[in-house]
Amino acid sequence: MIGFVSAISAALAVIVLVVIATLLSFIDSLLPPVGLVKISEVKYRYIMEGYYVNDRFLEGVVREMEHLDLSARIVSYQPGCFYGFNAGERSMTEIPTFNHIMMGQYFDSSVAIEPIITYEQTDIINRCFIDINLSEIKS
Repeated sequence: MIGFVSAISAALAVIVLVVIATLLSFIDSLLPPVGLVKISEVKYRYIMEGYYVNDRFLEGVVREMEHLDLSARIVSYQPGCFYGFNAGERSMTEIPTFNHIMMGQYFDSSVAIEPIITYEQTDIINRCFIDINLSEIKS
């Protein structure tokens, strides 16, 4: 009897571990990539882990662009967010508005800050981002 209960307990433990691993991988598939993503030759997108920018975060973005030797080509920054999966359009419009104000204070007219943008994205967890617009490469 003790062996039977032990076997059932072990089988149940394995089933629970498989279900948890499957659930974690499903949640991970819903998360967008975080960090710098190249959109085109003249646009990069920095997808944020959180929603709001601060001085430390913006310093990191500037350092990463300097590391890629692209800081001289930066024309403008543009804050934005995705909405539609776990956040509504209104809240994801208010957040980049705050980010626009914070970026304007941080860069203090040294780099242009374009108006906010929002995209509907219903297949991933909604995040905010900063588009980094670059000048054309001179040949």
